[in-house]
Amino acid sequence: MATEKYILVRHFCKQTQIEDDFIKNLQEYGLVTFEERENEMFIDESDISDIERLFRLHNDLGINYEGLDVINQMLNRMHALEKEMDFLQKKLRLYE
Repeated sequence: MATEKYILVRHFCKQTQIEDDFIKNLQEYGLVTFEERENEMFIDESDISDIERLFRLHNDLGINYEGLDVINQMLNRMHALEKEMDFLQKKLRLYE
């Protein structure tokens, strides 16, 4: 059974120097999800690398939130296609 780990958004923003408004905007565009507990917002530990990647794209390249959404969708699609390709290659090897 996988244990889910959540990080307080306030602490994450303080440690990474990422503004909490940026995180909130990512949530508005559906790029990350929050878990709310006791009037505090938490992010899933697995979303941290995505948030940092999106922050670099936004800050370093000046990509707006709509662009980040498109890039995120394209990356998700690419990962799904890679998984499907691996599955099909393994299936093909059975018949060789």
